Amino acid sequence: MVDADPIASARRLAQQEFGSARLVIVGGSVLTPRRTATSDLDVVVVTAPRDQPTRRSLTWEGWPVEVLEHDERSLAAYCADNLERRWPGIPRLIAEGAIVTDSDGLGTRLQAEMRERLAAGPAPATTAELDAHRYDLTDLLDDLTGSTDPAETTFTAARALTKTAQLALLAARRWQGTGKWLLRELRDHDPDLAERLATSLTNPTRLAAVTREVLDSVGGPLREGYEVTDPRTP
Repeated sequence: MVDADPIASARRLAQQEFGSARLVIVGGSVLTPRRTATSDLDVVVVTAPRDQPTRRSLTWEGWPVEVLEHDERSLAAYCADNLERRWPGIPRLIAEGAIVTDSDGLGTRLQAEMRERLAAGPAPATTAELDAHRYDLTDLLDDLTGSTDPAETTFTAARALTKTAQLALLAARRWQGTGKWLLRELRDHDPDLAERLATSLTNPTRLAAVTREVLDSVGGPLREGYEVTDPRTP
């Protein structure tokens, strides 16, 4: 589907499947130069008031499609939750997507709001949030440097790489991500750090050095005296 027009396909999908919707937006990597042969259509649909939002997968004109169906109230709640958690998946889809149906101007208003909110960045990290990440990474760093089991080292390294990237973004007041989006956010923030992390997964010594560098930038390892109330299972 690399040569197909995702917006035209989404428009036909909206006409056939969501003819009564107030708003349909298509977005994601498929609208960017990062599009690949396996990119899907990410579609947000806003309907009249409904009992609950839904997420479903389907195939349309050869495209894999992920559809999020909301009413205006539930979409606002999901966007607020995403932004509060610094994981701006739905807000970014709205802000950067293409409107294919907008019966009453809701799409235009939402895009302006989400673009403004994303540009403002996430809330600054609290001391408690930074300390929690420091503590987790300190423990992972110990496990990584002390491991003698190659399989355990691999799993520990994967976790340490992810947590190191998350801490770097948190400290810099940048948006978070998962999977490829975590790397993209880190590349936007610090291309050199992103490259060094991405190439260190199979080199525990190098990964430990990068992890320690990020830890030191926010106060260093944390273990002695760290205490939390009402602790949760990781």
